Amino acid sequence: MKSLRPLLLLGAALASSSAFALDASSLKLQVYSVMLSTSPLCTSPVTVFSSPTATEVDFLAAPTLGSGNPADATYNCVIIKMSDLIKFTPSASAGLCMAGTQYTADVCRSDNGGMTKAPDAAGAPTVCTGTDAAPVSDPVYLYLTTNASAGSGGGNTFMQPTSTASTDGLNLTAPLVISGTARSKFVVNATGKVGSDSVSCGMNPPVFGFQKLP
Repeated sequence: MKSLRPLLLLGAALASSSAFALDASSLKLQVYSVMLSTSPLCTSPVTVFSSPTATEVDFLAAPTLGSGNPADATYNCVIIKMSDLIKFTPSASAGLCMAGTQYTADVCRSDNGGMTKAPDAAGAPTVCTGTDAAPVSDPVYLYLTTNASAGSGGGNTFMQPTSTASTDGLNLTAPLVISGTARSKFVVNATGKVGSDSVSCGMNPPVFGFQKLP
């Protein structure tokens, strides 16, 4: 039997600028676990790591997200169990966003119809709590999938896609390919994802994908 080697997931930011929106200089998530699935529908995932206590990870600071021993395969879905309270810092000032100021946003809450469900779980989804004005931390499952329809409009970021036509989850631009001792970099592109309306400074989802390391 072939021995398995630890998997190392790395996060990295892509340098960029935009005349229409701001970039994020940091994006911090409270991570409980990371799971991988070979299916774009995120079924039958394997757990890379799991902890009852969340660890704060800056996805734009090349962090180690975890290590494990998944088998050689092409993984088309990454599932991150995390708190729905995210922290982000704009790289420049515009509108209500101030450079160097860290903002907290509740991205799954009762006043935006937020709900989540663990992969392959039976029963009804869990409805998120809190509001934009009064955020509350809820554990949620972020589904990143190569399913082309994911995140294309009207879908729920924290719900498992049920078909190739499903818009649930967020699109993963490239799968994680594990082969031999090769390592992959988890790339998070926060180009132009920060901006403000008349109420607050906010952030749209970044672009996620994988790159093979030489």
